[in-house]
Amino acid sequence: MFGLTKRQFLKKSKKALQDTGVQILSLKGLMNQVAFDQITIREAHRRLDVLRRDMEETFSVYEKINPPSKCFQLYQRIIKGLVLFFESIVLYSEYLQAKEGNLPADNLDKLEKTRENLESYQGVSLRLSREVDSMLRKK
Repeated sequence: MFGLTKRQFLKKSKKALQDTGVQILSLKGLMNQVAFDQITIREAHRRLDVLRRDMEETFSVYEKINPPSKCFQLYQRIIKGLVLFFESIVLYSEYLQAKEGNLPADNLDKLEKTRENLESYQGVSLRLSREVDSMLRKK
C-alpha cells in the first residue's frame, strides 16, 4: 500500500489534534463537575467511558496512517502526545474508582497526576498544532 502525501498526512494530523482538543475540553468539564459534585460518580464513569472510546477511535484511526518518510518524526511525536492524553483519561478513571470506593490513600495523587498529564499534553498539542499548521501553509 502506498503512503500518504505530505499534505494528506498533515491534514489527518490536524484532524487528530483538533479531535483531542474537543476531548480535552470534555475531560476538563467533567473534572469540574465532579469536583463541585454536580454529577454522580456513576454518571462521571459513564461520560468518561464515552470519552475513552472517542479517544481510542481517534488514536486507532491516526495510528493506522502511513506517513511519508519526511514526516515520520512528527508522526511519532503526535502518537506520543495521544498516548499521554490517553494516560490522563485512564488516571482519572482510576481516581473516580478510588473516590467511589472511599480509598483516599493515593486518590489525590492520581488526580494531581491527571492534571499534570493534561497540562503537559495541552502544551505538546499546542506546539504540534502550530507546527502542522505552519507546514500546511508552506507549499
